[in-house]
Amino acid sequence: MSRLVLAPVAYGHFFVEHNRGHHRRVATPGDPASARLGESFWAFLPRTLGGSLRSAWHPEGRRLAGRGHGPWHWRNECLQAWGLTVLLWGGLVAWLGWAVLPFLLVQAAYGVQLLEVVNYMEHYGLLRQQGPDGRYERCAPEHSWNSNHRVSNFFLHHLQRHSDHHAHPARHYQALRHFEEVPQLPIGYAGLLLVAYVTPLWFRLMDRRVLAHYGGELKRANVQPGARARLEARWGKSKG
Repeated sequence: MSRLVLAPVAYGHFFVEHNRGHHRRVATPGDPASARLGESFWAFLPRTLGGSLRSAWHPEGRRLAGRGHGPWHWRNECLQAWGLTVLLWGGLVAWLGWAVLPFLLVQAAYGVQLLEVVNYMEHYGLLRQQGPDGRYERCAPEHSWNSNHRVSNFFLHHLQRHSDHHAHPARHYQALRHFEEVPQLPIGYAGLLLVAYVTPLWFRLMDRRVLAHYGGELKRANVQPGARARLEARWGKSKG
């Protein structure tokens, strides 16, 4: 079903990346779908588009290699998902003519950025800490931003209860729980995504919430490397 939903926007590889990449690396610097403190959405978008594609293609290639197949085998789930897009778009072009192609491209671009702006909001600045062995701690509810607005949750199948989704990924969406003690978004996704497009407004609204969650310790957050000096100048270097 997820591949069918992603087929109209030509983003079927997200099915692979989300389950095998994002859930494994969430809230770490190596995850292309986890936004960093001080990283604008417009910087995050190209990073996550390219990173998510690689994060889907390479693991799928390794999975197929373990079964004695090359990456271009028909069992490649990325190719299967993209094939659904080719069938759908090809059918629409055959039915409505080439004039429909610009519409398909525009709606795909809009749909993909809408998906990724939600990704941007869900883990912004949050970081799983590393132990002495260099391994990241297990994903817990505090590694995702939570939101419990009733109307948005109804339309988004409790997606805003994101903390429980990542801490317990096998839990059905109907049973996802709200955790009051984890980082909370100030408003629901529908309003906040508009803020995310306006970088200064987003930084003003969210950076202080990230720092408050970590007691002012910048070193505990997932920081955009190029933004560290700016963040230290604003929030103080003594705790960073």
